[in-house]
Amino acid sequence: MRPRLRRIALFAVVLVATFALIRVWDFVLPSFGARYQAVFLANGQTYFGHYLDRLGPYVKVENAFYIQQAPTAEEGQTPESRIIRRGSELHQPLPFVLIPKTAILFVEDLRADSQVAAFMDRELGK
Repeated sequence: MRPRLRRIALFAVVLVATFALIRVWDFVLPSFGARYQAVFLANGQTYFGHYLDRLGPYVKVENAFYIQQAPTAEEGQTPESRIIRRGSELHQPLPFVLIPKTAILFVEDLRADSQVAAFMDRELGK
């Protein structure tokens, strides 16, 4: 009876340790590129932030920002675009977004002197 109890206890410890490792590590593959990336989606949406390629079907964009276009009063004018920090919306979501890998067209690194990167640094520094 003792060996069986020992195996059950060992299994429980391994299970708890595995769960803790998954929660902490999040199975994120390391990225050694630029500080921020632009993630272009098939639906035309673009997210800016820290791109984390995870194992599995989703990627994670932390400290995410996106472009929102406001309609203009006059017809024929180009819509006004603003960069919105995720989490500042009415429903107060967390500041990251999980994106299916199948929805991504491509990912680009942002240069440090990019206007978008400078804006993000200012907003995240508040």
